[in-house]
Amino acid sequence: MKNLGIYTLFLALIIVVQACGPSEEERRAAEQARLDSLRQVEEQRIAQMMEAREDSIARAEERQQIAEEEAKPQFAEDGTYAVQVGAFRSETSAQNYKEELTGREYPHVYIVKVGEEETGNIWFRLRVGFFAEKAEAEELGKELGTELNTGYWVSKVERSAGS
Repeated sequence: MKNLGIYTLFLALIIVVQACGPSEEERRAAEQARLDSLRQVEEQRIAQMMEAREDSIARAEERQQIAEEEAKPQFAEDGTYAVQVGAFRSETSAQNYKEELTGREYPHVYIVKVGEEETGNIWFRLRVGFFAEKAEAEELGKELGTELNTGYWVSKVERSAGS
């Protein structure tokens, strides 16, 4: 009988301990809340990493653009060199080619008429830019030669007092 009382007391103690803890449903809800919280933190971390990556890419592109701009040949209004990309017998042909280059946003595209009217030996030379340094003109010439699939040459420009 004494053993029966101890077993009953022990069984009652086990029931009380189990009854005081969270139910299975409460444990599942708590685990789901924990998982939701972890998922939310992970999503925020990924979003921050993506934002940082996009910022990094934007800064790199900006630096690249600045470097490209700095590397471009610098036109100089008072320069003494120009890149000649064509010579035409017809002024119309020269003008058409000039419009194509102007459409590509090359500044200072112009035509120079040379030759003798009396003999009919007239050429219309299409030139781009004025450069202070011959090396800058060469650089643009290479770029134009590749882009237009044409030859080029750098000319020293003789300027009159009026130009």
